[in-house]
Amino acid sequence: MKRNILLIMLSGVQIFLTSPVFAQAFGEYGRAVGGLPQGVGPRAPGSIPQGGSGSGSGVIGDLGGKTLPIRLIVAVKETGLYPKQDDESEKLAQLLQGETLVPMVQSSGGNDWYMVKTQKGVIGWVKSIDVQEEKAKK
Repeated sequence: MKRNILLIMLSGVQIFLTSPVFAQAFGEYGRAVGGLPQGVGPRAPGSIPQGGSGSGSGVIGDLGGKTLPIRLIVAVKETGLYPKQDDESEKLAQLLQGETLVPMVQSSGGNDWYMVKTQKGVIGWVKSIDVQEEKAKK
């Protein structure tokens, strides 16, 4: 019985760890907490460095998409932090206007969501219409 439960648990972990969302979230989390700056990384042999002339940035895996903001601010009076991209799911936390969030992943499609990390360290999903980019302080 214990062996069957262990095998089921391990296969679930393997599926999660090999999913593209986990890989993207892990990379964005590393960037958000001070990993390599965006655009720094291995380059293809003979590629043009970023900022040089040419059609691409020269970074392996660069798809030319928009980059994530450094910080997000809750823009509405209150919103929920969800365990998945579903506002019908049970909330992990209630977020109040003005709270600062660190974006990790942005989904796309009909409804945009951000995977974020709160100031208390809770990670979950928030609707993109409920947050805005933090404006640079002067």
